[in-house]
Amino acid sequence: MRNVTACPLSGVCRTETFDVTPYAQALMRFLLGHPDCQDFGRKFKIAFSGCQHEACGLTNMHDLGGIAVVKTIDGEEKRGFKLYVGGGLGAVPHQAQLFDEFVPAEELLPIAQAIARVFARLGEKKNRNRARIKFLVAKLVLEERAILPADPSWTAFLDDLHATDEQPLKPGQALNGATASAGFAEWHRTNVYRQRQEGYAVATVVLPLGDITSSQLRALAAISRRYVRETVRTTVEQNLVLRWVSETDLPHLYDELVSLGLAESGAGTIADVTACPGTDTCKLGIASSRGLAAELRNRLSEENGQLNEAIEALRIKISGCFNSCGQHHAADTARSTASPCRTFRSSWAANGGKTPVPSAWPRVPYPPRTSPKSSPAWPSTLSPSAPMKRPSRTSSRASASAKSRPCSRI
Repeated sequence: MRNVTACPLSGVCRTETFDVTPYAQALMRFLLGHPDCQDFGRKFKIAFSGCQHEACGLTNMHDLGGIAVVKTIDGEEKRGFKLYVGGGLGAVPHQAQLFDEFVPAEELLPIAQAIARVFARLGEKKNRNRARIKFLVAKLVLEERAILPADPSWTAFLDDLHATDEQPLKPGQALNGATASAGFAEWHRTNVYRQRQEGYAVATVVLPLGDITSSQLRALAAISRRYVRETVRTTVEQNLVLRWVSETDLPHLYDELVSLGLAESGAGTIADVTACPGTDTCKLGIASSRGLAAELRNRLSEENGQLNEAIEALRIKISGCFNSCGQHHAADTARSTASPCRTFRSSWAANGGKTPVPSAWPRVPYPPRTSPKSSPAWPSTLSPSAPMKRPSRTSSRASASAKSRPCSRI
């Protein structure tokens, strides 16, 4: 049973239906260690999102996903969730199936328990490649829910929903054109999100490739205590977010981040590339996804502020093998490797990154232990109208031979 996740902006997002954080935490406390969750064939992942149209919690790629919904029943507004079951990426990606348009909040825990019981009883145990709930039929959950005996803990875990509410450290005050150091304007444009609570903002700390040193992390913890108490959230883009920052403190926060080397702008833009560990540390890695990601970040950062707004908003995710740990299926533009040839297969915007790119953007040979700068040239503009030179099979074979890594599929 993996830890339950939710959108990092839950509770402060301007477009959310309601804050899903307490429900995610209640479900985590209920299921972690529960007897019905001790005999899974493999991992079981749950995610929540407060927005119906954004779904930034990535609910459609989890085993169980809940999107916040408010429904009027007998003249009374009731909180609940649109529930999805059976999502997942990996070598056999599955879009989560809609389980129920509206599950009342008080039914969330028993339904989740029923799903867990079905997975534990009927899920694959011998073939780990098939040991995920996405290979089971969702309708079995309804039958399991019908025979579950009532459990007082279903509602007990929902009794203290407000116990986890975050409280701001300082009063919210508007920025009002306060003087700031050079670079603050661009950082504020890309890394700051105005909360729905007046006078407060969310500041994203960009971590290139998700890396941060121990000394930086300790210093960031001290900064957090000065501006936002002790809560820092992580994102699927491998960044950190500080919530409940008083807007008037943003220039001072930026200066402190600059001193730590953590004030890089471009959060949530095309330059904010996400990658799995790849061959750097993963024994399953086929290619150096981090090396390609680093080079893409460098090239795209050079275009900072000069890209078209639509292009800047695109997301790039890179996986070093077919297991999709870099979540390339959920990106606008993606790279993945699926063969010992060490080539990255490209995909782009349509259908969540599942549509192959035109032939103008071919596969690019990329030996795993080699610097990205040794790879073939890429387009000088972010447009398929500027095609790359397609490397020949001969040159690919020669490159592989030079590295003593023969490609059996050429």
